[in-house]
Amino acid sequence: MAKQVKTIGVLTSGGDAPGMNAAIRAVVRTAISKGMKVKGIMRGYAGLLQEEIVDMSSTDVSNIIFRGGTILYTARCMEFVTAEGQQQGAEICHKHGIVVIGGDGSFRGAGKLAALGVNTIGVPGTIDLDIACTDYTIGFDTAVNTAMEAIDKVRDTSTSHERCSII
Repeated sequence: MAKQVKTIGVLTSGGDAPGMNAAIRAVVRTAISKGMKVKGIMRGYAGLLQEEIVDMSSTDVSNIIFRGGTILYTARCMEFVTAEGQQQGAEICHKHGIVVIGGDGSFRGAGKLAALGVNTIGVPGTIDLDIACTDYTIGFDTAVNTAMEAIDKVRDTSTSHERCSII
């Protein structure tokens, strides 16, 4: 029989994307409703290697879904690119479990942890839509619609001034 997971960790890595806080909230509240403990890993893989890990509760994720960025912060981590850094990260994860929210680089990191025996779940969160095998990611729709709104506003302003604008 498989060992039941009782504690999971969640981290955000790389660039932030709109909706990351909503994803963190969903992970935390769902896990807690299933009787699990949740650990927040601060500053992505850099925080993982430094064991910057905090207990999370439902109140920690109250009123965050409309905030930009990520409440867990994020950072790039060159040390995690090395085999030694990945092994250290895997050892730390074996204590906690992990959910990764991020883009292509974040998923590569999660893949390295999975290869070292860490159970991982990836939540695609990137404005770039650069993750293989998915047509939709957290943040992509917001990024596209924000760009479209800006273009529409420039068009409207140009039209009202009877000018031609080059974007």
